[in-house]
Order: sequence, then C-alpha cells, then structure tokens
Amino acid sequence: MLCIFDNNSLGSYYKFLVKYEKEYTIRLSEDEEKVIEFISKKLASGKRIHELELLNRMMTYQHALMGILRKSLQEKYHISMNEDCSENVVNIMTNEFPSGSGKKTYEQCVFLHEEGADYRVSTSFQTMLKDPEFYQIVKELVEFGISRYKLNFSEHYQDTNLVLYQKYTYEDVCRLLNWQNNEVPLNIGGYKYDKKTKTFPVFINYDKTEDISDTTKYEDHFTSAGMLVAISKSGRSLQSEDVQNFLKARERGIDVQLFVRKNKDDKISKEFYYLGRMYASGNAKEFTMANTEKSAVEIEWVLETPVREDVYEYIVG
Repeated sequence: MLCIFDNNSLGSYYKFLVKYEKEYTIRLSEDEEKVIEFISKKLASGKRIHELELLNRMMTYQHALMGILRKSLQEKYHISMNEDCSENVVNIMTNEFPSGSGKKTYEQCVFLHEEGADYRVSTSFQTMLKDPEFYQIVKELVEFGISRYKLNFSEHYQDTNLVLYQKYTYEDVCRLLNWQNNEVPLNIGGYKYDKKTKTFPVFINYDKTEDISDTTKYEDHFTSAGMLVAISKSGRSLQSEDVQNFLKARERGIDVQLFVRKNKDDKISKEFYYLGRMYASGNAKEFTMANTEKSAVEIEWVLETPVREDVYEYIVG
C-alpha cells in the first residue's frame, strides 16, 4: 500500500483504483483528490499518531479540536503534547510547515481554522466531508494509518516521538522533532540545529560514494556499537558555533539525535535508521581535510543506546 502512496504518478490508493479498476466509478474533485494524496503521502505511514487522531476526531467534532486532541492523546495513547508539538501539528494541518515551493504543492490542504484560543475544522475540509464517498476514503485512510502506528511506531524511545531502528526521511525528522517548518535536505547537510526546540539531529550517509568532493568525503565511522566518530561540516574549527553546541550539548540543554543510512543510492535511500540520542565524549580534534585547505573537527560520540547487533552489522558491513 505504501509503495502506491510513494509512487509519484499515483500518490493514493484512490488514484490507483481510478487508473486500473474499470469497475471503480467514484470520482472526487481535484481538491478532494489533493487532500487524499496529502493524507496518503504525509500521514498514513503512521509515523506519528497526532495528525491521524486529529483527523479521526474531525470526522465527528468541528470545534475546540486541539483541546479534544490533547485529551484524546492522553486517554488513548498516554501521550502528552507540549507547546512545540501542538504548534507543529497546527502547522502541518494548515500548510504552514512546508518550506519554499513545498507550500504550493498542497495549498488545498488546510484542515484547521483558528477559533478563539483553539481551532475548528476549516470550511473547505468541512464541505469535503459532506461528500459521503470522500468521507469514507478519509475514514479508511485514517484507520489504516492508526493501525500502522500501533503496529510499528508506538514504542517510543525515551520521551521522543521516534522509534529506535525505524526509518525516517529528513521531512519526518523535522516534523517529529516538532520544528515549526520543514527544511530542505540541502539546507540540513549532515546536521542542523533548531533553536526553538533545541534539537540537533545528525544525519550520516555511512558509505560515501567515490565521486563526491574532497570536502564532503567525511570519514564518519563507528568504532564500536556504542561509539561513533563523526566529522563536522568543512570550514569549521573547535570554536565554531555548531561544534561548540555539539561539545557542550549537555550543559546547554541541546538534544543531539542520530540518524544513519547505509548509502544514498539505496532504493529506499530517502530514509535513515533512527539510532537514538548521543553525547560528545570530550575527545575532539581539528584537522585539515585531505586535498583541501579546509579545516574540520573530528568528534567522538557516545550513543546512549548501543546499536542493536543486526542493524550495526548491516550498516558497517
């Protein structure tokens, strides 16, 4: 099912049926189609319950939706929602989360409108829900997403919305760390610090391809299942702000989390394995990168949870 959602020419099971099933006669409006695609591509994988439960509640309720969601998450899933998370969910559901041209792609996908100190269902989505066929498709999609969440994504690591050894895209990580806006991968590079949430995800491509520039050939490597040596971006010294945030993360209350993929060319390469939290051991040294004039900093990291053996073998093997 997810491979249908990820297929660019389809994007939803509805589109698949329209294209390949002669007996399937349901036809949605263009805007309804876009909303179904958004829910299919962005939410139905079940990586977080919040948006799915909100949609679930919208099938019945129209007002005070964030208040209802807060109560529902607590009662059904024992999840509490802080301010950053609440703001992030609202941004996802009002098309304020995407960056750049991403905003245009799903401009129809505004599910909420502000109402007093809370939110109500948007007029456009409310109108769509009056179409019984659209309503039914949304209901089935939300149920599918919730069952996926329960099956694959409900065993959270510590106090995060993430699950150890599950796979996440850059966009998933920005969303699940409750950033106000998505960041395009190019702006993230190997890592990016978000000031508001004080989260600092690190993304590592373990196998480097031969055809990349010398300043990108960082020798990131595990020295054991619980230790990692990673290199800063090029042109950095021990005094650089990002390096200092890494080295002093604990005292500054910065949350460093690790995401690793074997290589970029992986068929499912858009996704990284989540390997939990890590902190700098204190061993760090500045050096000049091979074949360049650029300096960088090598930092030794201790993983809070050593990598499970099978995952470790797969990454380093």
